[in-house]
Amino acid sequence: MIPDSATATNQPITIVVPVFRNLQVTRDCLDSLITSTLPENVSIAIINDSSPEEELSTFCRELAARVGFRLILNENNLGFVKTANRGFALDHVADILLLNSDTVVSNDWLHRLHSCAYKEPNIGTVTPFSNNGTICSYPVFPVSNALPTHWSAAELDNAFQLANAGGYLEIPTAVGFCMYIKRSCLDETGPFDEANFGLGYGEECDFSLRASALGWKHVVAADVFVYHEGGASFASESTERKHHAEKIMSRLHPGYHQLISDFLQADPLYDFRKNVDAVRLRNKPADSVAILQEHSHYTRTILERTAEYHRLIQNLDQILVDCRLQFADTDRALSEAQRVVDNLNHDIKNANIYVQQLKAHIKNMEQSRSWRYTAWLRRK
Repeated sequence: MIPDSATATNQPITIVVPVFRNLQVTRDCLDSLITSTLPENVSIAIINDSSPEEELSTFCRELAARVGFRLILNENNLGFVKTANRGFALDHVADILLLNSDTVVSNDWLHRLHSCAYKEPNIGTVTPFSNNGTICSYPVFPVSNALPTHWSAAELDNAFQLANAGGYLEIPTAVGFCMYIKRSCLDETGPFDEANFGLGYGEECDFSLRASALGWKHVVAADVFVYHEGGASFASESTERKHHAEKIMSRLHPGYHQLISDFLQADPLYDFRKNVDAVRLRNKPADSVAILQEHSHYTRTILERTAEYHRLIQNLDQILVDCRLQFADTDRALSEAQRVVDNLNHDIKNANIYVQQLKAHIKNMEQSRSWRYTAWLRRK
């Protein structure tokens, strides 16, 4: 059902911010929430996942008391996925905005994300652009970037709003650093998969593909930018967790990696990024050198991906050669086995003939006079 404008406007939203480590980035995140422009129907829930940093816990308590955020404490460390699911269940009516504690939001960011979510009835999730947002990264896609020199997160968000007002495009999966989830999509899809994704990484991709299978789609809001530092809570473990998540995604969703690969090759978000480049050049002409360097970096990423695809193709060629050799060895082994079987069958056939001949010979012997006479003597 297409929601009418009143339903979309009045839909409550709960911002869920799981926190664990790194006081400074958490402070920056929560301060940015306070200073940004939020709709009236928004509530904010900070979930402290049993942080080992007392200073962070104290800051969250004091901020919640001062500003009125809802503060929830996990008695034990649950990990990101279970903590997020706990946030999803705080309000069974509200849409969810899941926000990493190492992000910085600006201006009326949430108004624009919410508006994008209700542009089509089957939009299930919305992700903004970010400096560190994988497939939604800017200025260079799909890598982690620093903010462009002389640009703040708020200024860059304004540039995105000016360059791509109202723009959005479908993407294969939401990106979890800042993820707007419609309540109807969440109710139908279910929460994050705690059993398979443990402490984090990949859970939003799994959620997105499960939602897609039900008819929901995922979009990027091209007029929103959210800064993301990345890996603030468990940076040292991120590589291992990512590899683990990729293996699980391959098992649960065999077509996932091809889906992402196709998106990377097509790069349908290029025009949105180019529009922001134009705004940057118009507002700060000195940015021209930096933008040229960014495009050079982007070209290198394309060449690196092309080289990687070439290596993969070479590997596949070698695998095919190895398979052919193995098949040839197998064919030879099967041929030898067939020869042995044929010889055995021939021997068995000859043995059967010999047995039949022996039986006939014995029968002839039994019918002879000498055999009958010998048999008569044995009876005596």
